[in-house]
Amino acid sequence: MQGEHLPLQDHTARYCPGSRIAENGKPAPAAFHLRKGEPYLSVEWLEYLGQPGRPDEIRAVIEILSKKLRLGASARIAVLGVGAVCAHVRKETGYSIRVLHEPEPDDPAHSGIHDTAADEMMIAELIAEAVEETHPVQ
Repeated sequence: MQGEHLPLQDHTARYCPGSRIAENGKPAPAAFHLRKGEPYLSVEWLEYLGQPGRPDEIRAVIEILSKKLRLGASARIAVLGVGAVCAHVRKETGYSIRVLHEPEPDDPAHSGIHDTAADEMMIAELIAEAVEETHPVQ
């Protein structure tokens, strides 16, 4: 449902282009900056996809994103725990970010990380620190 909070125990996946991947292979904070005019960071709600495990969830995310974006060979999919990222940002900054379901017609698992603009540079760095795992796009 539009605007519903994702469960804290669930996970999201964010597409991180190759230009926003650090030398260590992890997403740089820039991968979590809002683009001009964006109200929130777009992510995919993994559990919503109903897949039996993480590899299948990642394949489903890549399939969804490939219909919306041109996926680069060096891009990565970053996985974030909803509760973990919210708690990390709150602990370090006092800001509360929200992860809400933002379904789109061709992407029912689409969601958003809201309220990152309050201190975007710091919050993006903290989100990057909270990445639990990354997966290649190809």
